[in-house]
Amino acid sequence: MGCYAEFVVAETDAWAAAPAKMDLADAGALPLVLLTGAQLVEEAVNPRAGEKLLVTGATGSVGRCAVFVAKSRGAQVYAGVRRSQKTEAAKLGVDSVVALDDDREIAGFAQLDCIADTVGGETIKKLLGKVEAGAPIGSVVGEPAGAKDRGLVVRAMLAHSDSKAPRRTRAGGCAKGSSSFRSRSGSRWTRRAKRRNWRKRAPAEKFC
Repeated sequence: MGCYAEFVVAETDAWAAAPAKMDLADAGALPLVLLTGAQLVEEAVNPRAGEKLLVTGATGSVGRCAVFVAKSRGAQVYAGVRRSQKTEAAKLGVDSVVALDDDREIAGFAQLDCIADTVGGETIKKLLGKVEAGAPIGSVVGEPAGAKDRGLVVRAMLAHSDSKAPRRTRAGGCAKGSSSFRSRSGSRWTRRAKRRNWRKRAPAEKFC
């Protein structure tokens, strides 16, 4: 709420300082993306060091944050992407990249300990056989059909407020390598702000 307002009033714990070197429009897009990716890993999946975790949609904004957080926890991270995105996904520093639109490639990679899903649909259904009964599947797009029938622990989640998350997950590192977190509406807002000269009235410390 209040995304298009010039001034917004909220409780102090609803704010976080924007990264000093980041454009305010990009910083404003970080909280939802960063919190969703971080909480997907930390709360819905909670992988231990050394466990094999697959992140579906790993080159998306939420997927990139999930990859970064999972790597910081010591997990072995598999990036699940389209075949055309494999080169880009390899730049994320993951342990392996899997083409999720290639059934033979899915069949050929190792069993997993857990999955962080940002895609859903037929993609996640094809992956259910890659985890053992009792394994956690975290999802930001709802419970995968058939997952509970296989004895999997499904945790569908929604992001919630956490003003310490940007510092804890080092937001700059999460954003590094992404083409942009800025939405189309955010770009329009930035152009409008520049025309109205709002940025000259911005306070010394920025919050998002």
